[in-house]
Amino acid sequence: MSTAKYELIKRRKVYSGRLLAVFNDTVRIPTGAVVARDVVAHPGAVVVLPQNENGELLLIRQYRHAIGQTILEFPAGTLEPEEEPLACAKREIAEETGFSAAVWIALGTVVPAPGFCGEIQHLYLARELSPMAAAGDDDETIELAPMSCDEVARAVVDGRIIDAKTIAVFARARLGGLV
Repeated sequence: MSTAKYELIKRRKVYSGRLLAVFNDTVRIPTGAVVARDVVAHPGAVVVLPQNENGELLLIRQYRHAIGQTILEFPAGTLEPEEEPLACAKREIAEETGFSAAVWIALGTVVPAPGFCGEIQHLYLARELSPMAAAGDDDETIELAPMSCDEVARAVVDGRIIDAKTIAVFARARLGGLV
């Protein structure tokens, strides 16, 4: 790891929305040069890889407006203010799949776009699933899409799964020998 110093000289908020804020930062880099950096502030998120008793992984099909298409992904959601990641994961799995889990395995974190966004995604494997009724978000239409581990792997390779957070949590669990 580099020990070079980066110094924030000035931060100016240029946008604030329901979920995100955008800042224009003035930064002194280790060479002494002063540069501008645009930064998206994000509260963080969770990604859950639910696995049922048959070994199937519970993906969802969900429309994503930013890319204008419905994609296959694992349940995920944004942290509420002061919410712990595991509590958020438990809320999201119930809202998006209709299940709760008795076993939770933390798989670490990933940063999806560190070049411009401060979002940290907390990854979890959820097992020993039980049906649990929970109201989903009003602005989401979600369809459950169970798949075997091999089907998920093929869908990643052939491009049917394009969601980076889904690929990341699957890779963590699969490469770690957990699924």
